[in-house]
Order: sequence, then C-alpha cells, then structure tokens
Amino acid sequence: MSANILIYCPASSDGLSRSDLEAELEEFFGEAAEDCGGGAGVDGYNLDYELADDEDPNAWADRLKPFLARIGVQPGTRFDVFPDDWEPGVEWRRVEVFGEDRRRTDHPNRE
Repeated sequence: MSANILIYCPASSDGLSRSDLEAELEEFFGEAAEDCGGGAGVDGYNLDYELADDEDPNAWADRLKPFLARIGVQPGTRFDVFPDDWEPGVEWRRVEVFGEDRRRTDHPNRE
C-alpha cells in the first residue's frame, strides 16, 4: 500500500529553513519515499512525499515525529498521512510534531 506524507511548516524565522529541511528529509527517507513537490504561502510551506508501495506509512509516521522534533523544526509543524486511494470518510492520520497524533476520518481542511 502506497501513502502520501504531507508536511506543513508555519512561516517563522525559527527552526530549519525549507532547503535544510528538504535535505534532512531526503536523507531520512532515502529510497523509501519520493519527493512529490510542495508549496509555499503567507502562512508557511509544505513538503510532499509519496512512500514506495512496500513501505508501512504508520511505521514511517512513528519515526518521522521524533526525527522532526530532534532536528529542530519550528513549533506548529505537523504532517498528514493519507493512503494512496484516500477519499472523504477514509481514515487518515494527523501528527503534530509537538502535540497530538490522531487518526481521523473527517475532511482534512476542517480543523
């Protein structure tokens, strides 16, 4: 089962720069995930990754949270984990690096 991991970082001068975080994540994921792009706006930026078909998304999420905290991402950083065939009503996971880790079935744009 393939999955997508979408990492969101708030706009701030604290923590790693986007390019430094991208380099750290490239090393962290290695061949297990492909960088699918990202975006930026007034509120921050996102980095998107697609796990290889044979990778366990929950195991990666369990490792990613402490990794991001350890390398110094800024407060408010979070990531969402979606199965490749995700649609509304299907379970997904939101992990706040310095907070909650919840499995959800609601629409991700509704907080």
